[in-house]
Amino acid sequence: MIKKFPVIVGTILLFLVTVENIVACPACKDSFTKGSGNASVGDSYSWSILFMLTVPLTILTIAMIMIGKRVRQNPNSII
Repeated sequence: MIKKFPVIVGTILLFLVTVENIVACPACKDSFTKGSGNASVGDSYSWSILFMLTVPLTILTIAMIMIGKRVRQNPNSII
């Protein structure tokens, strides 16, 4: 454990130092700067990305629930 400690601390420090540079693409990062006139544009980017990520998951969840209900209603039938 003692030998791994410097590696773990170094990795955490590297992450903390470079996280500012890898958080977003330059256009998104500049648009999302707090206090700037374009902050609402950055918020819009964030919400649109979250929306695009949740819609497919919602569709798959609803499809799986429907398939599960059909299988429970007719356990011997083929879907």
